[in-house]
Amino acid sequence: MISRTAIGLITATAFGVPGVDVIAFGGRRADVTRGRAPILMILELVPGADVNEVTADFGLTLLDSIESQNLYLVVVPAAVADQETGGLHVDPRVEEAEADDDATAPQAADGDTQPIFFYVPPGEFEGQYAMSLVDIDGAHSSATGVGVVVAVLDTGADIDHELLVGRIAPGGYDFVDDDTDVAEVAIGLDRDGDGFPDELHGHGTFVAGIIATVAPDASILPIRVLDSEGYADVFRVVQGIYYAIDQDVDVINLSLGTRSHNRILRNAVADAADAGIIVVTAVGDEDLEHPAQVPSSENTTLAVAATDDDDVKSLLSNYGDHVSITAPGREIVSAMPDGAYAEASGTSISTAFVSGTVALLRSADATLTQAQIETLLYQTAHEIDSVNPGFEGLLGAGRLDVAAAVAEAMPAGPRRSLIEFIGPGLPPDVLILLGLD
Repeated sequence: MISRTAIGLITATAFGVPGVDVIAFGGRRADVTRGRAPILMILELVPGADVNEVTADFGLTLLDSIESQNLYLVVVPAAVADQETGGLHVDPRVEEAEADDDATAPQAADGDTQPIFFYVPPGEFEGQYAMSLVDIDGAHSSATGVGVVVAVLDTGADIDHELLVGRIAPGGYDFVDDDTDVAEVAIGLDRDGDGFPDELHGHGTFVAGIIATVAPDASILPIRVLDSEGYADVFRVVQGIYYAIDQDVDVINLSLGTRSHNRILRNAVADAADAGIIVVTAVGDEDLEHPAQVPSSENTTLAVAATDDDDVKSLLSNYGDHVSITAPGREIVSAMPDGAYAEASGTSISTAFVSGTVALLRSADATLTQAQIETLLYQTAHEIDSVNPGFEGLLGAGRLDVAAAVAEAMPAGPRRSLIEFIGPGLPPDVLILLGLD
């Protein structure tokens, strides 16, 4: 079934569901007919296995690869697919064989794509409630994100927008068009046939604008994995994650997700965490508790839900015991391509607030581990269960407080150092005189 999307996350469903008429994806997939049809699969081969031998033995067509991870995207012929992938799962050279599921930005509860960006005058960016609610200005007196790189896996970015100029890290990549141009591209795409083309055009710029506002001295590394309708596939997202790992980023923002519990995607997220990268994920925009979307379901990520200006769960935000924290995600203003601004809602946006905050924490103290960062966020979050009856325990630790988290993260300053090194040996009256009492 082809996924249909709205703002906030990727959503995916497995191939092979009866009734599928078209599988068309990013130039890699061709239209197919009902019934017997080739499918795309991701193969993870055991180290040393020869992919050319495997593809020849099973009549597969190799489309793409992540050779450092022994991962390969292949077309599986209908005859092989009809035989439950024709023994691929039990071949000793194959570690894992999984369908390359669809992926998109977060979708609405009714599953229909809808225009989600509402253009506004630039002046509405300043003074919006979300920035004061989480106290971003209060955080900037201590940390601004210096030296931190945040990878944004999304639809690309308008690197010339005033919110992003001078904040883009070199080395971004476009896995949709397979080039180094990370610009947002609107080409009149209308995958769901609803008459609204390019519905997620600007999504990456919007997300990057929020991160750059929260952490103004952090660098943004755009990695384009979603097209202008917000579509991707698992393999492309996995490519983006491993690329970000290779670029030695500090934070990965994944305002996307999937219903498919694809083990290869879950492994990629775990590998990022093992590399010391904080992975921040959106929980989705379907107003559902179950099933938890991947990768927000993984305990190796920070899973973010959305709330409004009263700390009430956003109407569309998913929820559940896998949620780590919430952040503002209703009627937020941020950057759009061509220097514009727009208002939008969704867990994609709340995720960006948390990614920016993690960048601040990392710049405040580069030695902080993921566990320590999580503790800082959780201990300083505002309790919101009392204003969310029926969702108690399903919205994480509460609502993000950026300034409080950063204040707790700041390492001991000169005053504490003096107390520790000379204070214990001084009499009380001298400590008072020196201001170290």
